[in-house]
Amino acid sequence: MLGSRFSIPTFLIIGRWLRWFLFAALFAYFLKAFELSFRADWVHLLTGFALWFVLETGYNWIAIKALSRSELPLFPKFYENEDGDEWPADKRFIELKDWLRAEKYARLKALKAELFAGTYLRASIYESQDQLTRIQILFLPKRKGGATACYTISTQAKDGARVITDNLFLPYGGYYPESWDMCRKPLNGSLRSLLALHRRRVLQIKVEPTPVEDDALEELNDQQRILERLNTEIGFLVPRPRQEEEGKITSDGCYRLWKEMWLLAYLGRSCA
Repeated sequence: MLGSRFSIPTFLIIGRWLRWFLFAALFAYFLKAFELSFRADWVHLLTGFALWFVLETGYNWIAIKALSRSELPLFPKFYENEDGDEWPADKRFIELKDWLRAEKYARLKALKAELFAGTYLRASIYESQDQLTRIQILFLPKRKGGATACYTISTQAKDGARVITDNLFLPYGGYYPESWDMCRKPLNGSLRSLLALHRRRVLQIKVEPTPVEDDALEELNDQQRILERLNTEIGFLVPRPRQEEEGKITSDGCYRLWKEMWLLAYLGRSCA
């Protein structure tokens, strides 16, 4: 509950492990209390662990198949947000906005993408004073109202490569272009520490940064098109003409997505 309310990924992971252990313990107690099995307690406990794995795997596969058949866009197209709802009315986000202003990050665009009727992704794009670093703040809607924020920090090199550091905690499972040096830290909820990590990575990789000349909206939508085309070519996504019959995600893509769901849920890691 604390992890969900205050958007603390570590608490969410601890909660999932406790839930798994509690289910296994109750399952073992149930078998012993009703004399349904006379094996050792540790056998009952391991059986409970395995049963929860099977149940949650089944649930995740149903969710993946539903996503594959749904109208939800996997790579939504963004447009300029002119509705005045760029930043949620939350103290944490107001402080973050003030910090960006104090660090002299310039706001480039406020963007929006419709997932389905009445539900939107909202993004704010900022750029450093030297125009070498762009920060995308993505506001994800919560089930019970409000929003949580994810950060993507990118630097473009003169040779066209990109250094990208983010803390997206949603399962992706797909592939990235070879020229993108990705680092995903879903347990890092602080933009300041994520930005410090990104700067260290740029120095370690020894790229020569260059200002991004593309418009922020064009750049983001172009990245979405690149990812969709790449994942279709590799075999993560089904080609558009066949998606109505087969769904959006291939069997290999479903497996990778399921694996990333488990890694994120219980280890806080992604496939990237």
